[in-house]
Amino acid sequence: MDLFVRESGPVEAPAIVFLHGGECSGRSWQPVVERMQGYRCLVPDLPQHGESSQRGPFEMRDAAAAVAELIRSRVGTGRVHVVGHSLGAQVGVQLLATEPKLVDRAVLCGTIVNAIPRLTAPLLGLYARIQRPVTIWWNARYAGMPSAETEDYSGELPVMTGAQLAPIVVASAGFTLPEGLDQSESPTLLLTGAEETWLVHRSAATLARRMPNGVNRIATGKRHDWPLRYADLFSRTVDGWLNDTALPPEIALPG
Repeated sequence: MDLFVRESGPVEAPAIVFLHGGECSGRSWQPVVERMQGYRCLVPDLPQHGESSQRGPFEMRDAAAAVAELIRSRVGTGRVHVVGHSLGAQVGVQLLATEPKLVDRAVLCGTIVNAIPRLTAPLLGLYARIQRPVTIWWNARYAGMPSAETEDYSGELPVMTGAQLAPIVVASAGFTLPEGLDQSESPTLLLTGAEETWLVHRSAATLARRMPNGVNRIATGKRHDWPLRYADLFSRTVDGWLNDTALPPEIALPG
């Protein structure tokens, strides 16, 4: 499955693949990518999102396989860093489980696993199918983008209907710890905004325990949207983790 990809930075530099959240596109990472000029940044639109909207329906393993295909085809070393947020972080977890040799280090934010029983996920998908359409505009406003950028962003991408949203909801809500994750040795920073729900905090702790080199940290005073809202802090956090140097003081141990 070929995904639409935005690419920037020196070809010879260490490569980062950025995986966006649900109902967004890779363009939501632009404020962060602009601050990562020392890296080669590969920013795909995941299946059923953005310019990859016709590539679907969304399924977690298929999305991870598409990202793996992207890495193999675009990166000569066949090994990258992975940064994911929300739905993109779930794809990152799946990638670490199924293709661990492709990932050097990872930063995953706002991940949820084992949050909802699998029998409940189809019901949420049905609800998404019959509820009013969800728009990129609303998601961008929730992420705290400036109004001018939000208006431009909403005009670029089509409205996501309930029928289009349903498989994404089912895949995300039904996501559980994938088999093989405990064999992934990639150093992985699991980040949660301090103001996020207990489900996200519990998921990060569960992942850190399951992964040989998983590290659980919180962003003090931050909500789920913080990687996009506070792009400077997030980019410094990513750079620190990828280079194995000190993280910003706002990134703390769980309380």
